[in-house]
Amino acid sequence: MPNAIDPRHASVSASITQAVLHAAVRLSVSRPELLAACGLSESQLGDPDARIPFSAHEQLWQALCERLALSEPGLAIGANLAPGPFSVLGYLLQSSATLGEALAAALRYQRLVGEGGELQLQEHGAELRVLYRPVHPHAPATRTRVLALMVFWVQMMAPLVSHYRLLRAEFAHPQPGDLSPYSEAFGCPLAFGASDYSLVLPLELRSAALIQANPPLQTLLRQHAEALLARLPSEGLVARVVTLLGAQLAHGEPDRAELARTLNLSERTLQRRLADEGSSYQQLLSDTRQQLAERYLDDGQLPAAEIALLLGYSEPSVFFRAFRNWTGLTPGEYRLRGKG
Repeated sequence: MPNAIDPRHASVSASITQAVLHAAVRLSVSRPELLAACGLSESQLGDPDARIPFSAHEQLWQALCERLALSEPGLAIGANLAPGPFSVLGYLLQSSATLGEALAAALRYQRLVGEGGELQLQEHGAELRVLYRPVHPHAPATRTRVLALMVFWVQMMAPLVSHYRLLRAEFAHPQPGDLSPYSEAFGCPLAFGASDYSLVLPLELRSAALIQANPPLQTLLRQHAEALLARLPSEGLVARVVTLLGAQLAHGEPDRAELARTLNLSERTLQRRLADEGSSYQQLLSDTRQQLAERYLDDGQLPAAEIALLLGYSEPSVFFRAFRNWTGLTPGEYRLRGKG
């Protein structure tokens, strides 16, 4: 699915920029030098809830790549990010009752940290994938930035769950010559040349209780997070519905009433506002399913029957009919054409 935010207008929180700068200083990189390289001033970083243009944040990562003589600077930066530095979201995740609740909050409030990519959750069999799709996947500093985030996620999640473990870590870039920094950072099997950057957890951990759960604190933090989210430029209702549909599909047939409640709308108001944006719930559901189906088939890893389940269809035959309506081809014919 496309990112909901126009990358030209994307921003990140000052708190994550501060966290990266603090990590850089721990690695003996000059803070004033980095600020000058990305055109930022100390005054822009005083309020942790302030916003920094994503373009400046990317320049910061590029400047770090140029100044750290390491094979994978992102792994080193991630290991030096302080726990919970990302303002309200970091504390909200840590105070959640379960890991699943924390991940749901991460999906809901990810824009508070930054708009440099899209966090998604995918369930497949006994696995739960936490994946990240950067807005500029081929930019020089993207690999460094995403690796740092992945290492930080591991460092933040691991102390919160008593039986935390990773089944696999997946990376979109080719396998490097030296795997030792990756093994030290993730401590699990590694896969390179994958379709996405992702951490793969046992699905059973979704219900694992977090040791720092604090329901009263979380209620206050959610109220603050909602207020901050409301202050951000709107991403449009269509984009928000597409994001929620992608999350719901992992659990079966999406529920329009539940989706409307998540948006604090009635079903009738949801339909009317989507119509105002030139769309409809059913059309967005169909478009989302088609985009995901084509991505899964292009990836070539899953049989069509499993793809049908991932798209919320109760029977593979219903998916096959829908796919033929979309493309004029069966899933098998589409996959063969891609290999031709």
